Amino acid sequence: MTDKAASTQTDGRILRGEATRERVLDAAERLFAAQGFDATSIRRIAAEAGVTLGVVGFHGGAKQDLIRTVLERRVEALNSKRRARLAELRAAGSPPALRDLVDAYLTPYLEYASQGDPQWRAYARLIARIVSDDRWYPAVGGLYDPVAREYLHAMQQARPDAAQQELATALTLTVASMLSLVASRARIAGLSGRDAGSPMDYRDTLITFCLGGIDAVSRAP
Repeated sequence: MTDKAASTQTDGRILRGEATRERVLDAAERLFAAQGFDATSIRRIAAEAGVTLGVVGFHGGAKQDLIRTVLERRVEALNSKRRARLAELRAAGSPPALRDLVDAYLTPYLEYASQGDPQWRAYARLIARIVSDDRWYPAVGGLYDPVAREYLHAMQQARPDAAQQELATALTLTVASMLSLVASRARIAGLSGRDAGSPMDYRDTLITFCLGGIDAVSRAP
């Protein structure tokens, strides 16, 4: 076998391995979202992905490790966009306005969730489950908190007299509003009598709503 043929064969194996890994993570993401962590077995994930139990273990490890990996690939994409937008705001030369910070933090998730990708919809349902269960914070908080702290620092610069705990609380409530909106808009549609639309259709309303809370908290005596 020539060096070129061997290289092509190796590349093919790598690509097949990456495709299999994505299939395993996609299957786990869908099942964790639909059934919850406790009700989802590795055997069920293997069947959903069309692979053996050993393949799931190879690509994802134990179930606790697998769910973190599932979340991590989404968080990496979100964190990259959020950091880029924060850097753009800071490059303007003055402390970013509070509304711009809220926009920069919320909009990347709304954009991804509005693409129509069923896996991002599954992630939306999954993360909505996880944030309501405090047992997950020690395991996955490290994925989300570093960028959240960067935004909190910028918010503290915009509102230097605000207590850090108040801003942290307001940002946490802002995230909860964002996740709830993305995971389900059925009640909005039911109450308004209009089509639910995509998450991006609610961008301005969500930003205004969340900004109002953060602004009120940060100005409170």
